Amino acid sequence: MHTPPQDLELGDRLTQEEIEQAFDTGFGYRISGINPRRDHNNNRYLLIFANEDGPYSDSVRQGQFEYIGEGLRGDQNEDSPGNSVLIDAILADFPVYFFYKRQDRTGWEYQGEIDVQSYRREEQGGREVLIFTMQHRDPSDAEDCGLYLIPVNDEWRDRFRNSVEEPHDLRQYGELPSQLEGIARLRMWGTTETDAQKKRSAIDKMEPDDYVLFYYQGRFFCGGIVSRTFENADVGKLLWNNPESRHLFTIDEFTYNVPGVDRVWTLLGYDGRQVVQGFTRVADERAVSVRQEHGSLASVLFASEPTISEVEDQKSKLKKAVEQAPELTEDETQYVETRRRARDRAFTELIREAYDNTCAVCGCQRESPSGNPEVEAAHIYPVSEGGRNDVRNGIALCKFHHWAFDTGWLSVTDSHEIMVTEAPDKNGHYEFKQLEGQSLHLPDDAELYPHLLFLEQHWAIHGFER
Repeated sequence: MHTPPQDLELGDRLTQEEIEQAFDTGFGYRISGINPRRDHNNNRYLLIFANEDGPYSDSVRQGQFEYIGEGLRGDQNEDSPGNSVLIDAILADFPVYFFYKRQDRTGWEYQGEIDVQSYRREEQGGREVLIFTMQHRDPSDAEDCGLYLIPVNDEWRDRFRNSVEEPHDLRQYGELPSQLEGIARLRMWGTTETDAQKKRSAIDKMEPDDYVLFYYQGRFFCGGIVSRTFENADVGKLLWNNPESRHLFTIDEFTYNVPGVDRVWTLLGYDGRQVVQGFTRVADERAVSVRQEHGSLASVLFASEPTISEVEDQKSKLKKAVEQAPELTEDETQYVETRRRARDRAFTELIREAYDNTCAVCGCQRESPSGNPEVEAAHIYPVSEGGRNDVRNGIALCKFHHWAFDTGWLSVTDSHEIMVTEAPDKNGHYEFKQLEGQSLHLPDDAELYPHLLFLEQHWAIHGFER
């Protein structure tokens, strides 16, 4: 099913050009009222526009309202393209997005998804028109908490560690701002004032019980639940010597056990680069969709961490699977979230073990000061496409070459040599071209080599010829 653009929020006022960009579509000279569309995956959806001073005299309020069908002259016809798709929407399961333009405001206001409930014929002005009864969907009916994706940059990483990962000790200070009086330790973070409407709206909407995922260097690394929100420049100055960080929130139920970026993007129906570029509130409709499918945000964001025995059990099963012919995709329906995480971790550990924590492309073997390997377990046929957690669908890559592999700069031949995309006009082409034809650093056990079944899919996705 089609999902709304990830940056589209209720109440946003957009120009025609901005709507065309958001939905990757076009309306020609001007926007018409009823616009059936299909996305690049052939998923059906509908864009509806109403104008307060338009020819139909549409009067739209939140809740239930009526909308006159298309056709300015003569009797309106149920078989016209717009009216027929509205009639289909009464029973068919595809999203209907509604925009409204008021006389006293510029731009089209996005009012979210609606349900087309029924229609009737009625005589108006000497002709028959079709009147559709519609109902705004209220996200709060299905979801009473929001989801925030918040990046942490290098400059603030140490302060985050001492304020969120480790509860901040307030006993070291003398006089405290009123919001902190009587508190010995707490986890707290904040953000700065802004003129950007989207961030301003996200700050204003944050409230207790909202969920937060924190993002650093390409991954979500921890999360929690908002317990309090308040505004006080003195707190920002006291904690971080930065009074601009005046919009503050405290965190309960802190955890490192959060899903990966691939998983979050899949859950939320996001396309494009897996990067959190600013203080972001996920569109309520996307959060509602996750809750409707999985029961709650907590069940997919902060599921119980798998035990060592659960991970070892999944490792045994993945090792045994190598004895069988590989299957392309994973049957996700058979896994509860805890078991899925145990299987994901087992896959990562097996890939690192098979490749001796060494990047298969460059042969580097790096560790952090605490001894954690830098190398990552990359899926050849990606998880976003349903790719299976099979060791033969994995390859150990350093962060740089993992990025290059996932974006299509690099692939692997059936004889396990490196292929490079021909893009001489792009930065990085010369550097990657030096790798072409080189053999991978492979596991000692040939049964664990990348399998042709998965390699062929990687070629197809990124346009490599066999």
